[in-house]
Amino acid sequence: MSRIGALNNLSSVSLQLLHGLSAATRGVDDSTLRLSTLKKINQSSDDPSGLAFASRLETELGSIATVSSNVVRAKSLINTADTAAADIVDKLTAARTLALAVAGGTLSASDKLSKQSELDDLLSGIDRAAQTEFDGKRLLDGTSGFRTSSVNTAQFLDVDVISKQSTSDVTVNVNVTTTALKGTKAYTGGALGGATTLEVTGASGTATLELASGATTQEITDAFNGVSYLTGVKATRIDANEVDFSTVDYGSAAKITITPITGSFTTTGTGTGRDAVATVNGRSVTANGTAFSVATGQVSLQFDVAAAASGALTAFTVSGNGLEFQVSPNVYDTARIGLANFTTASLGGTAGKVSSLRSGQANAIDTGDPVTAIQVIDQALSEARSAQVRIGSFSKYTLDSAANLLDKQAEKVSAAHSDLMDVNIAEESARLTARKLQQQSAVQALQIFQLGSDNLLSTLQAIALRS
Repeated sequence: MSRIGALNNLSSVSLQLLHGLSAATRGVDDSTLRLSTLKKINQSSDDPSGLAFASRLETELGSIATVSSNVVRAKSLINTADTAAADIVDKLTAARTLALAVAGGTLSASDKLSKQSELDDLLSGIDRAAQTEFDGKRLLDGTSGFRTSSVNTAQFLDVDVISKQSTSDVTVNVNVTTTALKGTKAYTGGALGGATTLEVTGASGTATLELASGATTQEITDAFNGVSYLTGVKATRIDANEVDFSTVDYGSAAKITITPITGSFTTTGTGTGRDAVATVNGRSVTANGTAFSVATGQVSLQFDVAAAASGALTAFTVSGNGLEFQVSPNVYDTARIGLANFTTASLGGTAGKVSSLRSGQANAIDTGDPVTAIQVIDQALSEARSAQVRIGSFSKYTLDSAANLLDKQAEKVSAAHSDLMDVNIAEESARLTARKLQQQSAVQALQIFQLGSDNLLSTLQAIALRS
């Protein structure tokens, strides 16, 4: 081999050693950077497609976090509404206790006035609770519910929109084909021929009456009405021979049973009421008395019709979207709920609204019929409890489910992002150690090569001089 060839060969080995040292140094630098940032990808050149995918995952995680925060806020709002609704139900229950005390017939006029004063305070408390706000939004005064318009209040005593699937206004057409009836019976025997004990059962319960021999139709009427709050049966004196009995409520569940335990007391009539039937937007629906529950593809609602309402009633419109919440990163995936109106002017049914129980109003318990007052409160309680159940169901089955799903989505996306971006410290540490060894080996090889090269050059120079 010529001297020039030998030198070129030495330069080639040197270049290879330098390339190896350079690669080892880059490896050390890369591993050091990854361990310091704890990221596999620190710049786009590390993994261009991986970095783009990681960026999309980070955007998705941000969206999930934002929606999760919205769901938590929605949950707080609904829980606030639920607390206020529970308070109103408690106040209505207390109001019923007051009305029952008056219905017992043993209170003096001053005692009744005291009960009425207490009832007025309860009703004011209900209206205050209905004004409960969350972040400036009133929850239970009707403003957070679905709206109705063109409702004929002489035909529809109450309309409660449960849900509305359509974003457009929905027109509701009702045609009553069968009117509701109360359960009725009649007694036509005049004054009792002997002492009689009766067991009277109505929709509200059972009571026992002791009637003396010779009791007149007026005395019979008074005895029945004295326990109306227990039985749900009212009596009306027609004349000296006849007393008519009727249930307080309408419908097939409104029944009268009058059973003589001792003595004789003959009545006529089936004693069973009848439910109203109507066609609602083309569908035949049977009511519970006069109360209809209807679900169509566009709207779900409950409404009470007046007992005398018959035929095609005035159409009304349901509008608004209630409260709408984002429950997933998909912008179109929302959940809606309409919060019912819990004010005393709205709560109630066929017997009247709760506001009619205030002092000086038609159903005040100090001057009016306490049995009717109890009926008003019972209908209001039924309405309020149903609305409270809807609030609780929305909280549990919509918001809680959304929150759980978002948590799982965040967990999965975060895990995918971690697999893509996070450094395995043990593996990277081992890789750094190996690369440092490679770097040290390359440096030592270069040093050895440089020493050998210098010796070889000296030898070649000596040979050249001798020649």
